[in-house]
Amino acid sequence: MNLEPEKSSEIRAAGGTARVLATLAILALATIGILVILEVIPRSAFAEVASKTAMIAGICVVSVVAIGFLSKR
Repeated sequence: MNLEPEKSSEIRAAGGTARVLATLAILALATIGILVILEVIPRSAFAEVASKTAMIAGICVVSVVAIGFLSKR
């Protein structure tokens, strides 16, 4: 059993990676939203996939929260 605290550089690296992934996800959603508004992607085609995308996003959020709770000491 290791009772030493984690190195702060490891904690910062994990936080930095999460921020980069969150930034990429936000930019991707913004790009898709802009393309739908400008009608580059037809709304009918987007509507077919939107509900499935929302469900997948919900599953991912719940999974990340659960993993976060399980990984705390």
